Amino acid sequence: MPPAIVPLALIALGVPAAVRAVVGRPRLLGSAWIAAAAASLVAQVAGEAMAFRPGVVGDAQLLLAALASALATAIIALLERRAA
Repeated sequence: MPPAIVPLALIALGVPAAVRAVVGRPRLLGSAWIAAAAASLVAQVAGEAMAFRPGVVGDAQLLLAALASALATAIIALLERRAA
């Protein structure tokens, strides 16, 4: 696994789990992990394409990945609330 993927994976797993621990949502943690992972990868690619450099650890734009992961988690939590 490339070293740049490790921080992205940790963010994609950690953000949804932390939000669930604090708020109790998303209940569908697997879905939140998938959405957060996809959003983190998209943020990584977008950050590289735009040469966005704040929050750099190796090649990973952690700031963008964390924001994208939090947004994906919030969307899953809101969709769960609406469906319930």
